[in-house]
Amino acid sequence: NVDPLRIGEVINNLVGNAIKYTLHGSVTVSAKASGKDVMLTVRDTGLGMSKGEMERLFEKFYRVENPNRSQIQGTGLGLYITKQIIERMGGSIRVESKPGIGSTFTVTLPKA
Repeated sequence: NVDPLRIGEVINNLVGNAIKYTLHGSVTVSAKASGKDVMLTVRDTGLGMSKGEMERLFEKFYRVENPNRSQIQGTGLGLYITKQIIERMGGSIRVESKPGIGSTFTVTLPKA
């Protein structure tokens, strides 16, 4: 039971980021029901991030510093806003990533 406009923004941001940071490889989007939750996963084979970068990823205006990302445009607000939207719908977001391997974002939302 989510706001369709806002969940569209979440999906658009996560998929858009995955495409933007995947210079070669693929982006996979999946969703599944699990117990009392619905899980949306966006996985890419892009640039990836270090543990320290992941810890700050959802901060307002934070952008990962990396020469490979210098040509990639952004304000550092997308993931901050995405997290706020998800949390207001009673959900959570987490990220797993390895530099040079890619990233996986998982959104968990309660079922209606």
